[in-house]
Amino acid sequence: MTADVAILASAMTLDEKAALTAGADNWSTFAVPRLGVPGLVLTDGPVGARGATADHESLTTSVAIPSGTALGASFDPMLVARLSAIVARQALEKGARVLLAPTVNLHRHPLWGRNFEAFSEDPLLSAKLAVAYIKGVQGEGVAATVKHFVGNETEHERFTCSTEVDERTLRECYLVPFEHAVRHGDVACVMTAYNRVNGYHVPDQQGLVRQILRGEWGFDGLVMSDWWAMLRTDDAARAGLDLEMPGPARSFGPALAAAVRAGRVAEADLDAKIRRLLALLDRVGLLGEARTVPADDTPGGAKPGGAGGLGVVARPEEHPQDRTEDRATLRRAAADCMVLLRNDGLLPLDPGALRRIALLGSRSEHPPIMGGGSAKVRPHYRLSLLELLRERVGPGVEVLHEAGVDEAGVAAAASAASEADIAIVVVGTDEAIESEGYDRASMDLPCPADALVRAVTAANPRTAVVVTSGAPVTMSWASVTAALVQCFFSGQETASALVDVLVGDAEPGGRLPTTLPLRLEHTPAYGNFPGEASHVRYGEGLLVGYRWYEARHLPVAFPFGHGLSYSSFEIGGPTLSSHHLGAGKRVQVEVPVTNVGARRGAEVVQCYVAPPGGGTAAPGARFRPVKELRGFAKVWLDPGESTVVSFDLGERSFAHYDAADDEWAELVPRRPHEVHPPPPPSAHRTASGWYVVPGTYELVIGRSSADIAHRVSVTVEGGDAPLDRAMLPD
Repeated sequence: MTADVAILASAMTLDEKAALTAGADNWSTFAVPRLGVPGLVLTDGPVGARGATADHESLTTSVAIPSGTALGASFDPMLVARLSAIVARQALEKGARVLLAPTVNLHRHPLWGRNFEAFSEDPLLSAKLAVAYIKGVQGEGVAATVKHFVGNETEHERFTCSTEVDERTLRECYLVPFEHAVRHGDVACVMTAYNRVNGYHVPDQQGLVRQILRGEWGFDGLVMSDWWAMLRTDDAARAGLDLEMPGPARSFGPALAAAVRAGRVAEADLDAKIRRLLALLDRVGLLGEARTVPADDTPGGAKPGGAGGLGVVARPEEHPQDRTEDRATLRRAAADCMVLLRNDGLLPLDPGALRRIALLGSRSEHPPIMGGGSAKVRPHYRLSLLELLRERVGPGVEVLHEAGVDEAGVAAAASAASEADIAIVVVGTDEAIESEGYDRASMDLPCPADALVRAVTAANPRTAVVVTSGAPVTMSWASVTAALVQCFFSGQETASALVDVLVGDAEPGGRLPTTLPLRLEHTPAYGNFPGEASHVRYGEGLLVGYRWYEARHLPVAFPFGHGLSYSSFEIGGPTLSSHHLGAGKRVQVEVPVTNVGARRGAEVVQCYVAPPGGGTAAPGARFRPVKELRGFAKVWLDPGESTVVSFDLGERSFAHYDAADDEWAELVPRRPHEVHPPPPPSAHRTASGWYVVPGTYELVIGRSSADIAHRVSVTVEGGDAPLDRAMLPD
């Protein structure tokens, strides 16, 4: 019988309750043995379950799935759910019931050290994949933890810096994945960020935690701090934080008990935290029958005013399994995440038509498979691209290999390329360059990668370049390559999947989840990253990612959503259930897709919404991006096969967020003679919320933000009243 959470909470002493609000050690919470309340074991993610660590290294091996950016490139929620379920099962094998994943912060700037760990620059793509990741984890009986709430898009001075961002940008961009995680994903836990937001640390913010997360979104799960991210006892307790990690306690635990006794924090707030923690234990199946042994009668147990009855979780033995079926799933998934950026027909290779292949570059023997920091695991194994390629092409094809790490090597590689039928150059970053704890210093590849690519392409125009990185890198040589593959950090099966893609055993199924810029100076946050004087100003506002490049008419190396196939597809004209969207209504969009090529392949259909006037703000109107992603669908089709993808759009797909203009309401009565003619109601809102401006919107259907197949109009009613806050986001 499941324990009664209320009975257990009421049976605890004040000190026991307070003790449960802080970690017992680095990875677990306290137990209360006399009541049958166990401790809770947590583990890092999201590419794998790290389990216990020593000196920031996993003690046992783990599965390593593709990193966040690679998963973002999949554009495939079902795939993400399958992969996250594998991670959850590994967490259970390591004795953990809470997984600290997924990471849903946005790719605001290419140099953020943890870009590889997050999904995308786009809020909706990040949101949909976050929900899938959460459902995959929680379907296995493990609690997911969406992080880092919110505005954690730089590593520079992350413990102290303040993210300076306006409310509209927060609502329309950075909060969207968290809202979806709560309202669509039923996520069990939320982790607050290290950074401050507009001057205040997130755990202390009534507005973010109590009002938005718990109030508007109705989140009744556990809110925990990031590790060592708490400072204040009273503010965090009143705001709604439940758990300080790791132990021993600093701001909660005994300090919280003292705050309650002093009357600075209501005991009802502490009781609510305990109920949420107990509910989480119950949710993951750790609570049995309620026990109500009195504290005074427990030998060595808790006495009034003490916490002697607390227990520390014995670290469970870890038995991670390396399953054959998981290997096969990860191999297919890694290929599905790789993006074919450019191809003049060189790929896929035909081994039967080749005599000699040159495999070149410092990353060519063992391509990097993950980034660094808390997302790093000890993988079950690492594969050799060189060995796998030789095995796949057979003894009839010679594979030359040169690392090309120095000038003698910019020359040996070029010589090998000139002797080969085709050359494959593998360049990129690794876990030492892209990591938690610090940002990258440059978007350029480490030397001598650029010189190597130029030397090899000059020696052999039939050159394919593979880039292994979790974030954008400068590709000034992209136009001279015969083929270009963005490999990302694709997990433990990176090498095998890359061979599959190169020889055509698998389709490169990915699409760019983030714009690849021509230059760092073109990027949206240039000049506002990583920050200065303890402040990071989000000066680009709503113009994150492709929104910036479109609004500024800036050229890019490769646009958001871009990716080629080994087949060809035709996207037919969209059909709408109605060309008119009234209040409280929805419109269904159906788009036919046909594989007109000669082999099975994948296509990703993307649906964007463009506001009236193309986003140009008339007097009194709100500025809008040129267009925003509002739906996507990935399909796999055989030659000649057709299907229909559909998008279901409600009012939120056409809405923008307006913050109440309190200053206007105060100033107008004092200067009535200067307010003529009176502005429209939309110019100065009296209530914050999501608003729909009436007018004619365009639904923009394409295969990337720049490759548009069709445009169709829909008239939206809108109005001067905000949408119901209870309305779920599309």
